[in-house]
Amino acid sequence: MTKKALLLLDYIKSYIAENKYSPSYNEMKNFMNLKSKSSIFQYIEYLISHNYLYKDSLKARSIKLRSEEATINFFNEISAGKPIETESDAISKVDANDLLQLDKNPIDVFACKINGNSMHSYGIYHGDTVLLEKPTFINEKNIYAIQIDNSDITLKKLKINTETIDILGDELNFKKTTYNKDRINILGKMIKLIRNYR
Repeated sequence: MTKKALLLLDYIKSYIAENKYSPSYNEMKNFMNLKSKSSIFQYIEYLISHNYLYKDSLKARSIKLRSEEATINFFNEISAGKPIETESDAISKVDANDLLQLDKNPIDVFACKINGNSMHSYGIYHGDTVLLEKPTFINEKNIYAIQIDNSDITLKKLKINTETIDILGDELNFKKTTYNKDRINILGKMIKLIRNYR
């Protein structure tokens, strides 16, 4: 998020907390020391597109804050092929109620977009989005997001051995790999899959 967008978001939060409704575009323009409201429109659209705000376009002062308790972290990609390095920071927030109805606490759920084809035989394809929850125990029937050597993150099946873990994917597109347990961090268990058809 840009510094100016964050400044405007903080102002909107404070204004709503004090007044119980959102500031006008003119008030936001004056707060940001801008000459016209066009930049405010752009900042608001930016904050809406990143799920910090929402509004009713037919009503005045209808800007509202997305509830932090109703959002989940959305990461820009997770490898379903050869593990790739990825940033651990969430790139945006996704409203859980908008995404789909969850029977889990959104705080314990995160989303990842699939990049790769090594999970085809499990019905998971490039471009899909998967939802995962923090695992309480490991069941080899499930699919997990794992981190290798505190760096590479991938979505795979697991086979737990005495001292090692086998990483398994689509047999046609991924060769089984084995790592010592201390090299693997199990981040989440897949609970749902989202696919867009265009």
